[in-house]
Amino acid sequence: MLGVFCLVLLIFSVYGAWQYTQPSAAPPSINPSTQLETPYEFTMNDINGTKFSLTSHKGRVLVIHIMGVGCHGQINPINDNQLTQLKTVCNSFCANKPVTFVTVAVATCASSDLAQIRTTYGITWPIGNDFDDGTMDIAQKYASQGDGTIVLIDKTFHIADSYTTITASTLSSRINQLL
Repeated sequence: MLGVFCLVLLIFSVYGAWQYTQPSAAPPSINPSTQLETPYEFTMNDINGTKFSLTSHKGRVLVIHIMGVGCHGQINPINDNQLTQLKTVCNSFCANKPVTFVTVAVATCASSDLAQIRTTYGITWPIGNDFDDGTMDIAQKYASQGDGTIVLIDKTFHIADSYTTITASTLSSRINQLL
């Protein structure tokens, strides 16, 4: 009996070590689409299971961040920068201004670990997986500039701007203009 238990334990240990040493799949490719003129209305579930609906935020400035996520939470450097900048801006606006942030991840691996990304970057806004339903419809509509695209939607529900890289000060200034 002890031998069987040790054998099972050994098998699980070897499998776990093998899984951990497998190379991480790179974040999925997000191909730019044509620039939207009016927002694509979508609903998605946050990683906590909370439903996020774009239309329920009409009348607010919306900041949509599109991000590819590979296995084991691997992200491209553009998103490392974008999340850092977004966190800085959210600290100034999220609690006291009519501004809503949302990160739409495209995570095709079950091990993408969006919760760890949320913790690492201190994300306090909704983050959900566009690929939960097997399609990338949100990313394909909004990622006009590829992975890391940030889209601003004004209070009248029109697309105001789209960026691939942006500093916190520039984004803050643009949000203030839209408010």
